[in-house]
Amino acid sequence: MRRAMRRAMRGALSLAALILAGCAAGDELHYARLESALRASGYMRTDRAPRDAHFTNADLVENFRRIALHSEYGRRDGRFERRPVATVLSKWTGPLRVGLVFGASVPAARRAADMIAVADFLDRLAALTGLEIGLVGPDPQAGRSANFVVIFAGRADRTDIARQIAANNPGADPALIDSIANSPRSELCHVSTFWDPEQPGRTIFAVAVIKDETRGLMRLSCIHEELTQALGLGNDDARVRPSIFNDDEEFALLTEHDELLLRMLYHPALRPGMTADEVAPLLPRIVAELRPGQD
Repeated sequence: MRRAMRRAMRGALSLAALILAGCAAGDELHYARLESALRASGYMRTDRAPRDAHFTNADLVENFRRIALHSEYGRRDGRFERRPVATVLSKWTGPLRVGLVFGASVPAARRAADMIAVADFLDRLAALTGLEIGLVGPDPQAGRSANFVVIFAGRADRTDIARQIAANNPGADPALIDSIANSPRSELCHVSTFWDPEQPGRTIFAVAVIKDETRGLMRLSCIHEELTQALGLGNDDARVRPSIFNDDEEFALLTEHDELLLRMLYHPALRPGMTADEVAPLLPRIVAELRPGQD
């Protein structure tokens, strides 16, 4: 069994929609204009603990249920489709070996910057979860020894990579191959996770794709969201704030609220495969332990 998750800019602003409606230029310019429009309108904020977005312990409990116990996407006819469904708790229990795979068109300078950005964020995730997380490599061997593959690739590269995966892995999930090769322009990046077939909820493999056409804060935002979602926070919900797990794109980077959700997920009382009914009674105590003295 597996879970699929997606990140997409879905008309967050009418301003962005107007700017992009007539855009016939390449994807790089498309995404640059979208980022500019969002930031000019106060979106894609980078504050970790915004003063204008107070949240309570009760909010954390409810938001955890919305994000960790639901999946934004399902599968149909060998493709992913947006179909939110309830799911069991998903998390890793062993070390993560993260391999970066770059498309042939990604220049050396951008590869180096991506490696630094990913390594820095992995250190942060390791500190929050207690998991052993590290980079393996170098590319191209990274894709063979890793259990979490992060692909940075342009349009033509993604098609080639999808073909290579299909050719070298006869049992590869058709939906994964399709998502790499045929990702729509509205989708900047995405991640797919795979469970242990004998223990639903225990994640053993993941593949993230970040489009090389993204730059700057938008690219970093993809790194933050996809790497975090791969750890088990797989849903987006418009009611969750302040958070990157919200399609309105108000926040670009992981917030203090999101860090707490991740710490809740990796609390030892929560086990892979637990249902919402099993998790719910444990959450108030876990939150109180992580955030004592808060209402």
